[in-house]
Amino acid sequence: MTATAHGPRIVALLRISAPGRDTTPSVRSWCSCGRDLVAFGQRKAAALIDDHARHRTVCPLLTEGKEAA
Repeated sequence: MTATAHGPRIVALLRISAPGRDTTPSVRSWCSCGRDLVAFGQRKAAALIDDHARHRTVCPLLTEGKEAA
């Protein structure tokens, strides 16, 4: 989340759905920079979770202002 004059706003979101036994997990990685990826299955979901974490370190919308800190 980032703060604006109107309060915090969501910039990036990772949604993980693992509904239970014998079901397929899914992950959605979304960012206001235009990223919108979905993965199904344990291996692909885990890879997308890792990729989402990497994206958070390089996305200009999420790193803006961190260099000055």
